[in-house]
Amino acid sequence: MRVAVTGGTGYVGAHTVRALLGAGHAVRLLVVPGGVDDAVIAALRGLGPLEVLPGDIRNPATISALLTGCDAVLHAAGVVGTDSRRTQLMWEINAYATEALLTQATELGLDPIVSVSSYSSLFPPSDGVIGPDTPPAPGRSDYARTKAYADLAARRLQAQGAPIVVTYPSSVVGPAFHTAVGVTQRGWDPIVRFRVAPRLRGGMQMIDVGDVARVHTALMQPGREPKRYVCGGVMLTFDQMVDALESALGQPIRRIPLSPRLFRGVGRVSDFAGRWLPLAEGLSYEAALLLTAAVPTDDTSTLADLGLTWRDPRESIADSFA
Repeated sequence: MRVAVTGGTGYVGAHTVRALLGAGHAVRLLVVPGGVDDAVIAALRGLGPLEVLPGDIRNPATISALLTGCDAVLHAAGVVGTDSRRTQLMWEINAYATEALLTQATELGLDPIVSVSSYSSLFPPSDGVIGPDTPPAPGRSDYARTKAYADLAARRLQAQGAPIVVTYPSSVVGPAFHTAVGVTQRGWDPIVRFRVAPRLRGGMQMIDVGDVARVHTALMQPGREPKRYVCGGVMLTFDQMVDALESALGQPIRRIPLSPRLFRGVGRVSDFAGRWLPLAEGLSYEAALLLTAAVPTDDTSTLADLGLTWRDPRESIADSFA
């Protein structure tokens, strides 16, 4: 199968392209102008048939050139972040370009059409659990709002019978494949750098980046009905996450007791300061809210339909520092 891929030079996307090539698919990969010589491209070229197409995903002609002649598409391009410094770009790419790509792919008859969303677009859920039938939420950040917009666009097309499959990864962890590290690991940076962490009631769903790639590869079969698959992984308490970091670093991390309310307050201050300063993404209000809410996910249909099991994310955290 010839698969068009966007976002394949990003953290999650690179693992997905590697898995697709390993499964015998041919990949046409959209890259930003000037990105053809990135190290990840050279690493991927040796794994299977890879065609690289430079272009701007915001241009409808680029989307047409990417999709024409392909059997399926996996759309993973997006501006990931929990601050407001790139709001306009988030709307242009996460929201409007996604809607345009899904619409064109449907009109061209591609099957399947896989759109990578985020469980942030479903937070907070009305019943306390994020599942495949959870409706998109209004969003607590620009990132969440743009992903929710794209999710609603995908669901409208699904309702018309389009073979769109949406995935909702949670906090993705694990080593990068010739790319920058993921947003979750970037959020750990202050803890890793200063060896100090809050002792906090809360937790986070975490999933291994390789597991997300396996989900996307398993979906590359035509004839699927419109589906939504939550990729939440395993819930780790905040202390378990810090324990995993401590073990991986081989050095103690000092724990300072902090109430959830105060932690969320720090996030609000960070969001305000982040309009001008490049602060760590783990300090945002949305990240603090997700962490202290510790909302579980229902991955039952994902695991059952695709025949998968999740890796313990603590092993993935350890691998990130190996």
